[in-house]
Amino acid sequence: MRRLQYFVAVAEEGNVGRAARRLLMSQPPLSQRIRELEADLGCALFVRTPQGMTLTPPGEVLLEEARRLLEGVERARDLVRRAAGQRVLRVGVVGPGEAALSASMAHAFTRRHDDVEVTLVQGDLSDPTVGLPAGNVDAAITFTPFTRTGLSTRTVRQDRCYAAVPASSPLADAAVLSRADLRGHLSVRLADGTDPLFRAHWQPGTSLEGPVVRSMDECLHAVLWRKAVALVPEQVVRGHPVEGIAYVPVGDLPPADLVVAWRRSDRNPLVAHYVDAFCAAVAPSHP
Repeated sequence: MRRLQYFVAVAEEGNVGRAARRLLMSQPPLSQRIRELEADLGCALFVRTPQGMTLTPPGEVLLEEARRLLEGVERARDLVRRAAGQRVLRVGVVGPGEAALSASMAHAFTRRHDDVEVTLVQGDLSDPTVGLPAGNVDAAITFTPFTRTGLSTRTVRQDRCYAAVPASSPLADAAVLSRADLRGHLSVRLADGTDPLFRAHWQPGTSLEGPVVRSMDECLHAVLWRKAVALVPEQVVRGHPVEGIAYVPVGDLPPADLVVAWRRSDRNPLVAHYVDAFCAAVAPSHP
């Protein structure tokens, strides 16, 4: 399982050095673990280039399966902890995770519930609820729009929507863009099966040629390396400046809400207390 964790990190970062920093380890042993995994499977998982690591077709298959396996392991760990009497609150996050990284919120919640372990689950753009309806998480910090059947939400703030475009593109010189301006340009795509409301808002076009992305980092990587265009919330613009990428507001796209969501049927008081603490801490810092 650890090799799979290493593999997923390298696949998502596209670079062994960045993956090593993310995993808090040095680069040589990480490269060695990847070679061992390839030897075990009897095939190459990456194409190695001076620009980074690109998945081979077997690597793409393994990435999907590895994510599923790792999620299952984490879910099993939580179930065992609950059976042992340990209280765990699982919070899913779509997009940049800094919305959940509030020291004041952590202090307020743990002061009231110092016996509760709060775990963070990084979501996939194909599911803006991070598996909330299925019980994979207890609450989700995410962006609208998405199907809210059976869910309750509380809006923290509104984020203007921006187009992330190559800085060398003529689009980068515009003061404001429209969705029509993005037509005809290579654009990122969200995976098949993505919530249709979420996909209609955040996918720039209907072309079948653009790269499929599952995270905000993959979106920005596609803009930088593939010269694609992507749609991102204002939070990304503020927190993720990237040399070579320009952010231009999209005037005819309504703002998206940053919300915290939970199952309407869930009566767990920990969820309600987390929602209260999150909104009290995060909303004032992001007018």
